[in-house]
Amino acid sequence: MTLHLRSDFVRPFRRSLRPRKGSLRRAAQGIALVPSPGSLRRATQGIALIWALFAAMVISGVILSGTNTFIAMRTMGTSGFRAEMQARSVAEAGLVDAYAWFRRQTTQPVATFAPVRNLAAIPAINETDDASIGLARDYEILPSLWGRYEVRKTKLAETWVDANANGLYDYGESYTDTNSSGKRDPSTETRDVSAERGLSGAGTVWRLESVGTVYNRPDQLQALGAGPNQRIASTRLAAEIRRLAIVPPATAAVCARTLSTVVLGNRSRLTGGLKSGLIGPTGTGSPSLGGEITGTPANGTVPLPWNDTVALVFGVSLTELKAMSDGSYTNVANFPSPIGDYTLHVMEGNITFDAAMPLRGTGVVVVAGNCTLAASSNSFFNGVLYVQGNLQIRAPVYLRGTVIVTGSVDIAGTGGDYSELNYDGGMISLVLKTMGQYRFSTSPYQPARLLPDGTADEGDLIRMQKSGRTLPGGNLPTALGNSLPP
Repeated sequence: MTLHLRSDFVRPFRRSLRPRKGSLRRAAQGIALVPSPGSLRRATQGIALIWALFAAMVISGVILSGTNTFIAMRTMGTSGFRAEMQARSVAEAGLVDAYAWFRRQTTQPVATFAPVRNLAAIPAINETDDASIGLARDYEILPSLWGRYEVRKTKLAETWVDANANGLYDYGESYTDTNSSGKRDPSTETRDVSAERGLSGAGTVWRLESVGTVYNRPDQLQALGAGPNQRIASTRLAAEIRRLAIVPPATAAVCARTLSTVVLGNRSRLTGGLKSGLIGPTGTGSPSLGGEITGTPANGTVPLPWNDTVALVFGVSLTELKAMSDGSYTNVANFPSPIGDYTLHVMEGNITFDAAMPLRGTGVVVVAGNCTLAASSNSFFNGVLYVQGNLQIRAPVYLRGTVIVTGSVDIAGTGGDYSELNYDGGMISLVLKTMGQYRFSTSPYQPARLLPDGTADEGDLIRMQKSGRTLPGGNLPTALGNSLPP
């Protein structure tokens, strides 16, 4: 069936759908010229959102970049710190090896630092990897990570004319430039500094200098520092070693500074043998002798000066002696019993040896204070007992060697037991021979730069003063500046 629509029925709808003339133009103009408030607000919000997203992206990028930079710097700092500490450990290994070399030498004290390498000898001598340098060793720390230390031979100072006779090289004084460096070179590297420390003779005090270096070594066929085997870190350390001297003020079982304060009670026994049982300085009175004393003579005096200070007996100050000791204590509970064979121990303060902690062992004991060996301590000691204070002894006690006391002395037996002190020069010699070899007298430290005359300029203080700066705590002696150009 076909549907036919009448034209008069469709025509009204057609007219209604046709836009009127000018209506579209007016509508477009209305939209462009008079936007609604809602449309403006939505447009503004969209632009703000875009800018906010852009700013967030920029800020996030900056934070991420800064974080990565911080992590990278922290990683580099940590790696550098570890490398520097590893280099320090390598340098310390060089100091220990050099210290052992000095102690091994059969001729003491050592006059020349000259490690030997002779693999053809029988037995082979392998004290160093390179005898021309001094004491040098390469060793593997980790795969592809190697260490090397060098303790170089003494480099002698270039001679000069001391025009003002002050014992120092001053800027402008003539010198012999043996290496054509254009400046006077002081003595450097490992060297004998006995004279600088005010000691006569050679080889008593040595200054050791060790350079420790850490290398990356991916190529095992090439030497350190060659090709890809590059240096990572390096540092220089120095330390001093010193021979222990023991020079009692007299040869006797007991050396007392003031004889009038010496009391030998019942069942006390001092035996000097071919030497004296008791010796003190002239003019200090007479001891109270109620016990047994023998010797040649049994007791006597020696003229002043009476050299019984720490510095005169041991050749060093108490501070230096502590640095050289096997143990230094301020707490009595930490003092060892026995002390061990051929060891040096320093006690700062008063100490009492009793049954729970007797004085036993062989070596040297220094007490900077009063020392008491209580009754029933059963102390048995060989060597040198030095008391910078008062000494009281009760039996049973047996001491062999020598006892040096700066204060009063009170020795007596207990019940049927004796307190015996025997002079033994052979024991003192054995202790000195065994312990008198070199000991560290300073801890390892990084040396300061040297002035042209060899004076150490710690923290560049002399250079700063020379530039006109006022130093905290007062300036250094002006004469030190003579080593610098005006």
